[in-house]
Amino acid sequence: MPFSFSGKHLFVIFKLVNLAIFFPFAFITVITVVFSFSCANPETQRIMVFSAASLVDVLQETAPEFEKQTGTKLIFNFAGSQTLAGEISNGGPADIFISAGHSPARFLVDRGHIKEENILELVENVLVVATSDDGEYVNFSDIAELANMHRIAIADPDLAPAGEYAKEALHNIGIWSAISRRTILAADVRTALAYVQTGDVDAAVVYITDVSIAKGVSTKLFINGMHHTPIVYPAAVVENAREPVLGKEYLDFLTTAYASSVFEKYGFASVKEKIN
Repeated sequence: MPFSFSGKHLFVIFKLVNLAIFFPFAFITVITVVFSFSCANPETQRIMVFSAASLVDVLQETAPEFEKQTGTKLIFNFAGSQTLAGEISNGGPADIFISAGHSPARFLVDRGHIKEENILELVENVLVVATSDDGEYVNFSDIAELANMHRIAIADPDLAPAGEYAKEALHNIGIWSAISRRTILAADVRTALAYVQTGDVDAAVVYITDVSIAKGVSTKLFINGMHHTPIVYPAAVVENAREPVLGKEYLDFLTTAYASSVFEKYGFASVKEKIN
């Protein structure tokens, strides 16, 4: 099918290309979004979902059911939550924002892009230390051992809440100063874990949900939630959403028994559940 760009499409492309200048990590996502808009049937209803990277598996698995029920096409933009919040603040065409923490959501509330009273807390997550299944630290069991490692990865605290939680926990445990200079900051939590898989780092502090689906790595240590802010995923319809009604319908769908079962499958817990 030949590409057909309306004035609205060109405006979106202009916005996204400009965002790529300020958020280089989002460049691949920008290209994906541009082609999604240009190739889709103009008569098909679409919802643009800007979501934390740690939700990619759940949202992609549940998407066909929502699309079947509603006839609405879901288009996803996955990245670090703060990166996405920055894109929305700069005009990114989001209908829905799902963050891996409250800080990016608060950033958008303060700028009038989402309303605090409309925020839905979807699920919770757990922070863990992961190492390679066949590396030097396969028997890792003591958080203090991080100080003996060559390199550790966390998500960049300025780009993703996973990094905020990790830095906060390591600081409160008392070892951040000992490892900070040897800590690699990744664009998002999935990238931090990938560094373990490729052998570029000895360990990563990530979400248990990411480790549970990754190959060649495993959880070696759970980080007690008392050491960091609760890991909650807030979601909301963006104020300038093109499809606010459909957006609300999608958030309602994510709270159904079906969607909840998929969240649970990947290791997420209901906000009503207590994670120890």
